[in-house]
Amino acid sequence: MTERSPNFVLAVAEAQTAELLAAWLTEKKFPAEVVSVPPTTTSDPLTHASMSVPGEFQVWVKNPEHLVEAKELIDEQRAGVQALREREAKRATMTASITAECEECGKSSDWPGVYLGTTQDCPHCLSYMDIPDPDEKWDDVDFGSEDEDETGTSAKDETP
Repeated sequence: MTERSPNFVLAVAEAQTAELLAAWLTEKKFPAEVVSVPPTTTSDPLTHASMSVPGEFQVWVKNPEHLVEAKELIDEQRAGVQALREREAKRATMTASITAECEECGKSSDWPGVYLGTTQDCPHCLSYMDIPDPDEKWDDVDFGSEDEDETGTSAKDETP
């Protein structure tokens, strides 16, 4: 196996994945680029049989000092994705149903467990409705008041 560059972060099989990852790292203040490594052939030292080594797309940070931080960021993201996949797999096996109430029409409807934590169309009025997930806690989230605009000021704060 060949030595890897001190800028090497990760190798993937698809160019698009590598490009997305490099763009994401750059957005996170770790400028990165994609280096394409073509397929090669090597021989086994004992049998002298030739083996093909597939090509790959490597993601490199432009500054080697960012390597550790970039890898940590990728690991955090990977852990978050794994947690989401585990939660979705758990939901897919749920056989219980949940009752949710539409905020628009006030009517209740039953939903299979796989719909927990999603937004669906109300079967009564066709408005969007949230199907709550008991595992998600939103008590600590500040959504602001209904009167606030995107800048965070409310209509009543404005003087005519």
